[in-house]
Amino acid sequence: MTVALERPTTAPPVREFTVADLGPVEAHMRAMLPEVGGYDPRLHADVDDVVGTYLARPDRVLLVSTDPDGTVLGTASVRPGGPNPAYVPAWLTERYAARSVGQVCRVWVAPTARRRGVGQGLARAAVTWARSRFDVVCLHTNASVPGALAFWRAFPGLVEVFDARPDPYSTVHFEVCASRR
Repeated sequence: MTVALERPTTAPPVREFTVADLGPVEAHMRAMLPEVGGYDPRLHADVDDVVGTYLARPDRVLLVSTDPDGTVLGTASVRPGGPNPAYVPAWLTERYAARSVGQVCRVWVAPTARRRGVGQGLARAAVTWARSRFDVVCLHTNASVPGALAFWRAFPGLVEVFDARPDPYSTVHFEVCASRR
């Protein structure tokens, strides 16, 4: 006999990061690094300085989802700017050069929290936040992370812009297809 597992009807809430979240959020992010390709100081400066990168900066946000006991289930962030020119072709850098661009980043859900709506809740909140502040919203994912590419390809309102594979990070780039203006 097969028993169907029920998914929760409501996802855990998503809110903005506060300094009180620092320890659990840093631990969550560092725990996620091996799964998303490993730590690289050139790519993960925000993980090294979460407070300096995200707090009291109106052009960026770090979102967090927690269980009632405070366990971090996942994170998502938005930062200004498009893809890092050092890692993408010139045409992709030029696509965003003269535009107000926000990039959704660090949508990292703890393995024990997956399939509970955490990722969807975080991603939707990040895209909504970004669309209210930027003309264009983009993101990229590491397609070698199990489920990551399927998650973003199924996410409402995204269009795939560039599949960079076989780059070292199995990167696939997306853009939110409708601007706020």
